[in-house]
Amino acid sequence: MVGRAGREARPSRPFSRTDIARGDARLLKAGRWANAVVSLYDHDGATWAIKDFRRRSWLVRNVIGRFLVRRELAGLLRLQGVPGTPQDAFRVDPFALAYRFVPGRGLRGLPRAEIPPDFFPALERIVQTMHAQAHLVHFDMRNAANILVTASGQPSLIDFQSRVGLRRLPRPLRRFFEQVDLAAIYKHWAKRSPATLGPERQAVLDHINVLRPLWALRGYFGSPPDYRRKR
Repeated sequence: MVGRAGREARPSRPFSRTDIARGDARLLKAGRWANAVVSLYDHDGATWAIKDFRRRSWLVRNVIGRFLVRRELAGLLRLQGVPGTPQDAFRVDPFALAYRFVPGRGLRGLPRAEIPPDFFPALERIVQTMHAQAHLVHFDMRNAANILVTASGQPSLIDFQSRVGLRRLPRPLRRFFEQVDLAAIYKHWAKRSPATLGPERQAVLDHINVLRPLWALRGYFGSPPDYRRKR
């Protein structure tokens, strides 16, 4: 919930690190040296995803980890009620956050035949809702691993470490950032279902392609977005 001052209310903690230590957390993703360790934990009939920097070096844990936990959690709290985004997020401690786990397969490497025909329009609606209601851009959907196809064939987004708030931005810059987010979707759409993309979406993708060489912002340990259409 977001108050008038734009600060998100702190949710209660369904469980603590002590509970996790007594339970049976399962490793989902080990990550690299500066990434969180992602585990799954069952609690009170629900499965939770836990992103945890506690196992990293002192420097990563206390500098990068603390910062990214605060940053991502602030974004996730603004996404409450937005479909296809992590829900019920909370901070386990300064080094870890948790949210309800939604099982799915990453779009990266998924065969075209296994992507439902209405997947990309549904993903576009989720992102447009995120822009309008949460006033956030994801900014890392060019990485297809951050887009999931759930068991029911619906899209779901993860990893909001690179998110950017829109509220205080000038309208032209806000509009541009929203187009960057949408162009990331259209990049995957054009690759996997080009006949259904349509001229308006292609125009947005082409517009961002033209501006791409001027791109200055980079994601977390990432590289500039590459929206070039593969032929």
